[in-house]
Amino acid sequence: MPMKERRGKNKSKEFQSQFYPGFGYVADRRRKVVDRSRRLVKLRNIPDDDIVRLLGHRAPGGLYLSLHPPLDELMEAYDPIKELVVPTPGANSGDRLRFVQMVDSFWRAPIAPWLRQRLYFTRFRGVDTVVEAERTLLEMRERDVEAVTKLMIEMEVFDTARTALRSITPQGHSTRLDEMDLMFDARKRYILDFDSGHVAYIKNMHAETLDKPIPLGFPVPDNELKAIDVTFRYDTSQYKSKAEVLIVLSRIGELRILGGYKPDLINNM
Repeated sequence: MPMKERRGKNKSKEFQSQFYPGFGYVADRRRKVVDRSRRLVKLRNIPDDDIVRLLGHRAPGGLYLSLHPPLDELMEAYDPIKELVVPTPGANSGDRLRFVQMVDSFWRAPIAPWLRQRLYFTRFRGVDTVVEAERTLLEMRERDVEAVTKLMIEMEVFDTARTALRSITPQGHSTRLDEMDLMFDARKRYILDFDSGHVAYIKNMHAETLDKPIPLGFPVPDNELKAIDVTFRYDTSQYKSKAEVLIVLSRIGELRILGGYKPDLINNM
């Protein structure tokens, strides 16, 4: 491996270890989720039309509504930044802005809301996202948000029992599991199909009744959820020492203060 490339990889690992130190599987799991060079495991296949139905922004097969003409048709003043940044498919087509909101359970979800936000920032472009307690809202151009939603649902960061699509009544991060071991939902958007064992959505993200159920597959077994847990817990991976926690928290506080005051001060930290 060339010296320059090796140095770059070592620098990347050093950068990640500053935010997620340690050698346990929880720390490694966090590093994997935010590292776009590491592939996520695909667990299920969901048809494109079912993704559109779950989001409820447009009818399957319907045209995308536009905010502006395609970029190729616009006559704009020269901007060097536009020459450097490749637009996303949705931005290039002038799509309107739409959103998806995912809720992650506090108990054994494959990802936590705060980490989901970092995943969006490191793996996707053209995102606007915010975290509030149990939910993570992601806003993008319409065809872009459909593509990202499909990817997120199909991959290992989505469990059909501990992760949910909810635009309204999203509470669930610290809410109990119901009698079917599914995350409680006041709107009852999904059910457990006893015949197939799959979790099926009977309502879309906005709690509007679907014309037919959309199965998303089996819930991930508890032992597998435990193996990919991103939270330090008494029965998974505990903090090695209080000193390590205090060092990381002190570093975060120092970076926030110095970075907000004068970003140049953190260049060599």
